[in-house]
Amino acid sequence: MPNRRNLLSVGLYPKIVLVFMAALLPVLMIGSMIVVNGEKAFRREINMSLSSRIHFYITELNTAFDYIANLKREYIFDQDIQKFNALSSIMSDYDRRVGVLDIEKKMLTLKSSNAYIADAGLYLMSEHKVIYSNRIAYHISEQDAAVNNLLNRQTAPVFQWNGQLMMAERFPEGTYDNGSLPAYWLEIVLDRGKIESTLAQMLTESGGNAILSDMDGEWRVSGNEVDDRFERHMTELYKGNAEMTGQRVVTVDGRHYIAAYERSPKANIALTLYLPEEIVLKPLAVYQMWFRIFIATAIAIIFLFAYWIYLFLQRPLQRLVRAFRKVSEGAFDVQLKSRNRDEIAYFYEQFNRMMDTIQALIRDVYEESIRSQRAELKHLQAQINPHFLYNTYYRLHRMAQDEDTDNIKRYTQLLGDYLKYIARNAQEEATLRMEVDHARTYADILKMRFRDNLTVRWGALPAEAEHIPVPRLIVQPIVENAFIHGLEELDGHGILQFSAAAEAKGLTLVVEDNGDRLTDEQLSELAGQLRNRKDWSETTGLFNVHGRLVLKFGPPFGLRLSRSRLGGLRVEIHLPIDEEVES
Repeated sequence: MPNRRNLLSVGLYPKIVLVFMAALLPVLMIGSMIVVNGEKAFRREINMSLSSRIHFYITELNTAFDYIANLKREYIFDQDIQKFNALSSIMSDYDRRVGVLDIEKKMLTLKSSNAYIADAGLYLMSEHKVIYSNRIAYHISEQDAAVNNLLNRQTAPVFQWNGQLMMAERFPEGTYDNGSLPAYWLEIVLDRGKIESTLAQMLTESGGNAILSDMDGEWRVSGNEVDDRFERHMTELYKGNAEMTGQRVVTVDGRHYIAAYERSPKANIALTLYLPEEIVLKPLAVYQMWFRIFIATAIAIIFLFAYWIYLFLQRPLQRLVRAFRKVSEGAFDVQLKSRNRDEIAYFYEQFNRMMDTIQALIRDVYEESIRSQRAELKHLQAQINPHFLYNTYYRLHRMAQDEDTDNIKRYTQLLGDYLKYIARNAQEEATLRMEVDHARTYADILKMRFRDNLTVRWGALPAEAEHIPVPRLIVQPIVENAFIHGLEELDGHGILQFSAAAEAKGLTLVVEDNGDRLTDEQLSELAGQLRNRKDWSETTGLFNVHGRLVLKFGPPFGLRLSRSRLGGLRVEIHLPIDEEVES
């Protein structure tokens, strides 16, 4: 029992770590041994395969080049060619023509004798002709003769001249200096395409390459097109090594290659074959698969233990954490249930009791808040006082004195509509259409009062916004504020403008004027007071409207103040365009 108690007292994390180490370490050791031994075995096989492949193909190329060299010696000492060279000057034109055609046939035979010969040409100084296998050139240029300068110092059987690989032989043999030339010489052009094809046959894996080069690094032929710098790097493997064959791992541009080479001093050539290490080790996939199986088994065991711990401890704790997170987000109706009779069940029971207590307290606070909000709303509406009535009746008196019957009719009609609307104390809300019409009535009354000193620009209300329920008296006080603080004492012509625009996030009503009494400092101070209710010095006008809109629709809505393009104050009334707004 004591040992069991000590085990149960160990935390969750140490248990997982111990199980992980006990289950994973042996599997990793076995898998690592399999992978390492398998990689070594495959490397040995690949090295043997590369060496065998290189030896086979360099032997084939050596044989072909030796055969071509023997043909070259045979044709340079051909009796018919020597006889024609010695006697062509005294031959008749017919005999000379027959002799040239015979040599052309010999060149064709030479070309056809080996697949690595692309062309053969005999340069006859006595005739100033070059006889090829399929054509005759009647001029030997200085560039053609310059090959003899290279042959004076060239000892390798194969060399590069004018971008072509060739073998050459002169008659008579020797060194020709000071512009002297042999009687004739034979040039055999090797077929670079055939060599490339042979090298390409060596490439059974993608991504590798085979490169044939001379041991002096003068020329290179590869089975695949690669960067010249890359080729040069690979063909320098054998430099500084006395062995004729060798292998090593080379890193170029961050990529590892297994490279092997073999040299042939007789032909003065070297063959290099390299393959990407990841391609070569691809057969290790079988070993790696078994290794992954072992790893998967170990992980499965770990997950079984971890799931057991999760099922009986971690998941109940997570449910409790999620419940607390929901409570922090405002969801107070969360209840937890447990099927077991353990410590977790005790935690759940105490949590449920705590939530019941919190819900009871919230209901009390919420009901008190609703009552307070409704009382404040009625108080704010009751404070709206049509203080402009005495000016209105004074204007009506003046029109009566002037016996202006038509304007009296319109004026009294507007005034009656205005008083009828504000007298509806029983109603806390109205449609936005009614609110806008009431504000327009107020503006028309003041328009008749100011006459030509005031221009009212009244935009249309979007049809989809006409039936939105809003608190009463939210537009008219803004218009009244524009008259009292912006236009009433304006020296020039006054402009009042109303517009409405439906947007994706709601509806915006704009009331702006061209008053000149509002400074930037006053505007900034007024906007700051609007954002901070503690700074409200009154509950009428702008603050009245803003407070009721926030109470009704929430903080995202209400008033925004800025400078109008007309020069005065711009008041934006932001409203939701639908009715699904949390009050």
